[in-house]
Amino acid sequence: MKEEIFDEFYSYVKQNILPSFTLGQCAQFKAYFCELIEWNKTFNLISFKSEEAVLYRHFADSLYAIKAFDSASFNYNQPLKIADLGTGSGMPGIPVKIALPNAKMTLVESITKKCAFLENVNQKLLLNMEILNKRAEEIGNDKLYRAQYDAVLSRAVSKLSPNLEISIPLLKVGGYFAVHKTKNSAQSKEEGLYSAQNALQCLGAKLERIIDYKLPRQDLDYCILIFKKYKDTPSQFPRKTGTPEKKPL
Repeated sequence: MKEEIFDEFYSYVKQNILPSFTLGQCAQFKAYFCELIEWNKTFNLISFKSEEAVLYRHFADSLYAIKAFDSASFNYNQPLKIADLGTGSGMPGIPVKIALPNAKMTLVESITKKCAFLENVNQKLLLNMEILNKRAEEIGNDKLYRAQYDAVLSRAVSKLSPNLEISIPLLKVGGYFAVHKTKNSAQSKEEGLYSAQNALQCLGAKLERIIDYKLPRQDLDYCILIFKKYKDTPSQFPRKTGTPEKKPL
């Protein structure tokens, strides 16, 4: 990739998303990019129209999750505990970890070959992340993970209600769930906010904020939905693996 493309990416992130973004962090994104492109030749980790699109549609989009923390009442004197569910090739978790190096990041991915890629990036970039080759429903009922996180992240998951059911149980009371959507998807009666009202009530969460944004060279409008957990989630949630998707709340 041409060096000037990364220079443009650096300027965009610094001006629009993360004013504290450094050249050192940009170098980590370069290393992540190279591993992603190389592994993608063998494994189907990510789809993209151009290498430039990886920087904006995937890396920059992931970094917008940082804005979910702007108005959150976190104690930044303590490392944030963050989980990224269904992380796939590591997004948004790895970009957020690069941006917030002190965060304790857990990447959750059920596909073993993708976890091998994540372990490779973790070691090469010295990110010190926890990688779980598990289903989110499993860890949601494990006392080691349930109600342990300040924030949960999710990206590229279609239906909102099942996504809430596997995410909210992992949060501490007062924690935040940030999910990436296109605006059309967020407004969909079948998959968006309208369909999730019962799930929110059952799980003890509420919509806190919506962040709207556009990405360079992308036609769609995007948003991040931010939910706050205001009470303990009943012990029957999440239901067993596969049920949230098949029978949404």
